[in-house]
Amino acid sequence: MRPFKISLLYFLFLVSNFLFSLTSSAQEFGGNPPSHKWKQINTDTVRVIFPYGQEARAQRAASFIHAMARDSVSALGKKLFKVDVVLQNQTTISNGYVGLGPFRSEFYLTPSLNNFELGSLNWVDALTIHEYRHVQQFNNFRNGASKLMHTLFGEEGLAVAINASIPDWFYEGDAVYNETRLSLQGRGRLPFFLNQYQVLWNEGKKYSWMKLRNGSLKDFVPSHYPLGYLLVNYGRSKYGPSFWSKVTNDASAFKGLFYPFQKAIKTHAGVDYKTFTREAFDYYKEIQATVPEQGQVNVLPVNKRYLQNDLFPYQAGDDSLIFLRTTYRHRPAFYVHQRGLPKKVRTRDISLDDQFSYRNGKIVYAAYQPAVRWGWRDYSELRLLDIETGKQKVLTKKSKYFTPDISPDGATVVAVQMTAEGTNALHLLSASDGKLTRELPNTGQYVFTDPKFINDDQLVTAVRLPDGRMALGRFTLSSGDLDWVTPPTYSVIGYPQVNNNQVYFTASYQGNDDVFSVSLDSKELRIITQGGGGYYFVNAREDSVVYSRFTAEGYQLVKQAVEKGSKPFYLMEDQLPLLRFPVGGTLDGRTGFLQETLATRFSETKYKQATRLLNFHSWRPYYEDPEFRFSLYGNNVLNTLESEWYYLYNQNEKTHALGITETFGGWFPYLSVGTQLTFARQDSVNSQLRQWNQLDTRIGFNIPLNLTRGRFFNFLNFGTNYFLRNEFNTGPNKNNFTTNSFTYLQHFISWSQQVQQARQHIFPRFGYNAQVQHRHAVTKFEGYQFLANGNIYLPGLLQNHSIVLSGIFQQRDTSRALFANRLAGARGFTDYYFSRMWKISVNYHLPLLLPDWGVGNIVYIQRIRGNGFYDLQRVFSNNKLLSRDLRSVGAEFFFDTKWWNQYELTFGFRINHLLDDDLFLQRRAGDNWFEIILPVAIIPR
Repeated sequence: MRPFKISLLYFLFLVSNFLFSLTSSAQEFGGNPPSHKWKQINTDTVRVIFPYGQEARAQRAASFIHAMARDSVSALGKKLFKVDVVLQNQTTISNGYVGLGPFRSEFYLTPSLNNFELGSLNWVDALTIHEYRHVQQFNNFRNGASKLMHTLFGEEGLAVAINASIPDWFYEGDAVYNETRLSLQGRGRLPFFLNQYQVLWNEGKKYSWMKLRNGSLKDFVPSHYPLGYLLVNYGRSKYGPSFWSKVTNDASAFKGLFYPFQKAIKTHAGVDYKTFTREAFDYYKEIQATVPEQGQVNVLPVNKRYLQNDLFPYQAGDDSLIFLRTTYRHRPAFYVHQRGLPKKVRTRDISLDDQFSYRNGKIVYAAYQPAVRWGWRDYSELRLLDIETGKQKVLTKKSKYFTPDISPDGATVVAVQMTAEGTNALHLLSASDGKLTRELPNTGQYVFTDPKFINDDQLVTAVRLPDGRMALGRFTLSSGDLDWVTPPTYSVIGYPQVNNNQVYFTASYQGNDDVFSVSLDSKELRIITQGGGGYYFVNAREDSVVYSRFTAEGYQLVKQAVEKGSKPFYLMEDQLPLLRFPVGGTLDGRTGFLQETLATRFSETKYKQATRLLNFHSWRPYYEDPEFRFSLYGNNVLNTLESEWYYLYNQNEKTHALGITETFGGWFPYLSVGTQLTFARQDSVNSQLRQWNQLDTRIGFNIPLNLTRGRFFNFLNFGTNYFLRNEFNTGPNKNNFTTNSFTYLQHFISWSQQVQQARQHIFPRFGYNAQVQHRHAVTKFEGYQFLANGNIYLPGLLQNHSIVLSGIFQQRDTSRALFANRLAGARGFTDYYFSRMWKISVNYHLPLLLPDWGVGNIVYIQRIRGNGFYDLQRVFSNNKLLSRDLRSVGAEFFFDTKWWNQYELTFGFRINHLLDDDLFLQRRAGDNWFEIILPVAIIPR
């Protein structure tokens, strides 16, 4: 092993706190039904696990992975570890991830139909290029101190080390760079992606580095994806193709002191980290082109208090505008703008896409609908909203429809259907009941997006060709014919809208997302906007167009005369996208990687769901006074079995224990079992020493149901656990004591319902939850404990204020306290355990300051918030006749922070003012008590 230097303080911080697993929350536990059958392609480089029917996509993914594994142009190293890749085809979410603990990747196979956000390449190709780059990163960052963490703690230890030593912007920026270098598109060629920093620079936003790294609750700040791409591309362009390999090798090995990545930058770039980032931004600012905007008038005043986006405007009359509004302070809702005032029509249902269509008083859009039990299965259903009455109806159920539009006569809806098998089609549906009336032919393996009616017999749609090029196509419904309205190119296009035989749309033909028009008769192209941060969702009526302009203050509605600034535009077929910035390591920004023939054919075999069920990947210590625990953690690749095998030492009782916990989620209910054998317990009974070993065993089930629908997230979970305790006497006095066995049942049910939250909401504007648990002995001893608690969330005086009402009730038997107390008492008082207790709390939460301030790249304060509270706890005597009140009021102050620019942590302090004496008179009415509020859990378990 190569020698390395490391800050002892920093390394001990990693080991002792074991902060956060990299992407453990991304994987769905028990997300597929047992009827889902799997196959595999198993090579020395990758195992691709895929459902039956997905053979073509699995072969393509395997081929690309092997080609990328051979590519050495921008390699981060030579290490190659085999990875499992699971293809998920039941979800409508477009995503993918690579995780450690266990080491695996999952591809969500439904492509995004937003052409501007992720491009128009074959979705499996784009996913593979991006996600396998993360695999290569993880493979090559296993060195030095990171390798030591992997040895000491397994894959989660490696995740902690490399996540602490290498910033998240590099992971995603390097993967986006890989998309851009290895394809004819990639996000590094898309104006939608690159415009985010340009609008900040053009509009004079001078945010600190820590604000750019950590984001904001009030201002628009680009994510770490565009930040990372700009810095990674600059590093390769200026310092050569091996630059990042050297930097990440040193950083992941923790060469240097407290800031290993910054130290590595200075070593290999010859400038400090601050200078490197400043010079990178200056490089892009100097070469970006800025064209003055012309003839644009904002429809509404700009909101300077918080970010506000106005999207998809439709001109419904001379003075009427329909649009969708999303803000950092409000939930997404449809609005009508009339006589200078916007009026909310209805809050939108939970949706994955902001796109909607309007015609003749009706709005149609797609809403998200998860399956009740299986987390990897969800739907995209159509909703039809009447803006006059505000009433909405469900057009389709358990469907996968996207980007719908309404015909001029209002009788038909056209929508894109994406099937689990990977096919794409345009469906014509009845607007009255949602029934399918016709499927338009797709003879070219196209992907249709954003269809719009021209008239009752024709529609126009953006079309992705199999090779990634795009064009506008016109369908004639009566004949089923498709003809091209624009020539195919690798520029992205979308959001068409028709007026007076002209199609208005957005395209990236000039290296920016501008508004264009094309004549359906002559096919003549005209450009309508130039410059600025991108123009989307155009709607034309008579001689004017309205669209959304992307700015540093959000998407602003702009109205413009059609002819003002409009001029002819000439487009060559197969024209490549114009590059905003050069792509480091490519020749003129071109590459032929995606054009290579992927001729390799891999063998396919059945994949058994029971493969490697006990897949131990990580091990770590955990301490919570008075117990020390060392656990082995396991998850199989399909994530149907979670395992924890552990050793436990109780320093108060001086006992040792071994335990196993297993949870299986592959069937409809979750099944769980656990057992713990504790050695050498002892106690004094009637002046005699009793010694015994104790075996605690548990078996149970629970059924988690996702009943989310409409505007509410709804979750129900219920189940039962059976507990058995056996005690085995040991030692010289073992015959003097009886052998005890004890069993009890635990029943539980929980329900929660809440609306969506905007970015600034501390709690949902409306919601509630309730939990009921009952534990009772069934053999030998008599005893029980009943617990019920709940919370109600209500709106405060302002949109980002919250009222939270809480209540809890607990009652147990009076003969013997078999079960531990689970009621947290009134704040400021000692916790008590009486046979009957209840508590109510009133809380008012509000933000105090949004500082967007940090220091030393260590801690960043995003929000400071307060809470005023009143607690009333009532405790009863054993006969339930006498009672006593414990009341307190006070204030809490919370700091919502990020540490090392990545780890979110909330902490604070509390001031308690007691209104009553405590039961033992140790604290008196009128006393003030101060407490530090620490996170309930820093370490995920």
